[in-house]
Amino acid sequence: MEEIKDSAKAVQNKLLELGYSNKVAELPDSTRTAQEAADAIGCQVAQIAKSIIFRIKASGKPLLVVASGINRIDEKKISKMLNEKLGKADADFVREHTGFVIGGVPPL
Repeated sequence: MEEIKDSAKAVQNKLLELGYSNKVAELPDSTRTAQEAADAIGCQVAQIAKSIIFRIKASGKPLLVVASGINRIDEKKISKMLNEKLGKADADFVREHTGFVIGGVPPL
């Protein structure tokens, strides 16, 4: 098995813990955007799952939203569905709560 970074190993271990046999692979090029990820693996942007972290304003807790790479996330719709106001999560908030940088948050 090809050696992967500790952060990728953590995701791999979580997948295994949850009963999934998917194999985490690290790509040599940037995949910070859905388009970059699609280009790197040769698929359509719609086939990419993007992970976006929001901050729930009242509690300060993070909220992970996973969407198709081609779709725009409607914050107002999510806010209404949850009956919670959402705020933007800055880079420090995302890293503090996920251990990953913006553009590199896994969808779990």
